[in-house]
Amino acid sequence: MKISRTLQSILLAGIPLAMVLPSALAQETYTNLTLKAGQSAPVTNHSAIHALGLSKVDRRALWASGKSEASPTSPNTFILIPSIPQPGYYPGDVTNNGGPTVPSAQTHGVYVNCAPACWGTPSNFLNDLGKSQMIHIADAYVGAYGNNRYTVGPGVLATGTLPHTLYDSDMESFAYEVASLLQDSGYNHIFHIYLPPGQDVCFAPGLGICYSPDNPATFSFCAYHSSVDTPVGHLLYTVEPYQNVPGCQVLPPSPNGPLVDSTADVLAHETLETITDPDGNAWWNTVSLELFGSEIADECQNINFGYGSVRLNQKQYEIQPMYSNILHGCAFTPYGFFWP
Repeated sequence: MKISRTLQSILLAGIPLAMVLPSALAQETYTNLTLKAGQSAPVTNHSAIHALGLSKVDRRALWASGKSEASPTSPNTFILIPSIPQPGYYPGDVTNNGGPTVPSAQTHGVYVNCAPACWGTPSNFLNDLGKSQMIHIADAYVGAYGNNRYTVGPGVLATGTLPHTLYDSDMESFAYEVASLLQDSGYNHIFHIYLPPGQDVCFAPGLGICYSPDNPATFSFCAYHSSVDTPVGHLLYTVEPYQNVPGCQVLPPSPNGPLVDSTADVLAHETLETITDPDGNAWWNTVSLELFGSEIADECQNINFGYGSVRLNQKQYEIQPMYSNILHGCAFTPYGFFWP
């Protein structure tokens, strides 16, 4: 789901938000920051918000419906590229719309009102993803092919009294304050903002497009990614609410349990889409009416969030595959290990 709009960014008025040092975990280190109440982030040129919607449509079935009958249908099968079906293109292929991509980056976790373990210590997963073959599915889209291009950088733990519902303008402010502190910005840095259990977030007041498991009427997405220009530079950020809830959690059994793997699944989705379409104007589907606007992770999202197990850097996870234009299908590696 791609929604373009510009929001006036304001910091949470009257709400102190302090960032403190937790104990170091994995390869992530932390620093201290206090966000002052009533301070607005001076942002311009807010890019498209691209959300991981709840699985009301089986996008995997849509792209599969246009594939040749000769395509493999069993996992871990080396895929032979099928002949082009009618009407003369692969419906699942995404198109380069001319925008920038992210050939390499550090990720920065912004943990709100809970320690990283509340989300299953996602930096561990990002480290494994960055050292895996799966991350190289992005190579053909970004034009870079070396190893160790996506690494875990310093993160921040945020504490404070927050309202039940936050907005994307708050996420902009969080990203801006952290980027100012770390002096990191641009297309080589991705800020992942993790929200704790019970914390809702909406695109903007009155739109009714929210992460709100306690309110089915406005529970419309699991996570999203976006970008914004600020005085400290261009900022890429994802918003990662608590994923171990009905509608966003992976199907059991999962190798690490539902907390770790539900977080990892959605984090993989948003990370790969940020890499290949950071501003909403790079790689997404423009050739299929049914899949129009879908990015490389959207097309491989299963309707029930059930994916089996894949090994990343010698550790098993239950996460979705990503779409490969080269293979014309959803895969876990760029070499043809196909997901049916």
